Amino acid sequence: MYTDAEVSIDIEDDVQKKDDVMAGLMRSELGGQIAGQVFQLGREQAKQAFSFYGKIDILRPYFDVEPSEVQKRLLTALIPEKITGTKPIVVSELYGPLMVVLTLVAVMLAGMKATGQTVQEGTLMGTSIGTCFGYWLGASSLFFGLAYFCDTKLSPIEVLSLCGYGLFGTLVCMGLSTILITSASNIFFYVTWAVFGISSAFRMGWIFHERTAVRKQGLTIAAIVAVIHLMFILYLKFVYHITYEAAAKVADDITLAKG
Repeated sequence: MYTDAEVSIDIEDDVQKKDDVMAGLMRSELGGQIAGQVFQLGREQAKQAFSFYGKIDILRPYFDVEPSEVQKRLLTALIPEKITGTKPIVVSELYGPLMVVLTLVAVMLAGMKATGQTVQEGTLMGTSIGTCFGYWLGASSLFFGLAYFCDTKLSPIEVLSLCGYGLFGTLVCMGLSTILITSASNIFFYVTWAVFGISSAFRMGWIFHERTAVRKQGLTIAAIVAVIHLMFILYLKFVYHITYEAAAKVADDITLAKG
């Protein structure tokens, strides 16, 4: 026979064992939930990583080009096919145009510093990058819009590539003008503008003309493309510093307001 005290102890032991079992089950269930959440989070991150690399793979063909091919295309950008009698070739490649735009940014920075401008809160670099990349992307969008309405057979990537390589003429004009900063630099600039600027603009316009089905529309879009291209070179030479000074003034005003 068990005494009441022994029975009470046995009951307490059974209750403790049941509590331990329940606590173990709860810990196991909680651990399973945490493991499941960790697995789900890892799977989502893996999906994002694969999606990111997938997007890179989409762009990779547009940057897969040999440097020798880029050099040939840069020279071709200054020689209209109408003069050589060859068929215009438009490539779907963005490596060369991107390098041209980045080099143009560096040339603009060098030109501004050579004329005594100083960097203020990154305004000089930001303005150069915004101007060069803004024109490349903005002008390409405008040209593609015109091409779409005029039924010109050019894809968005081809227009980006064509506009980017066309900026090589702008790069040559601004580069030579920056190197030779003299009292006669404007005369020299107009010479380079007439040679390299007009030749690159004519080539761009000619390709748009050749890819347009209707001759009248082709002449119209060719003239618009060439004029915008030439006006941008003049803008960089004579108006760009005004844009920088205005941006620098705004930056100074913001700084003073914060102070």
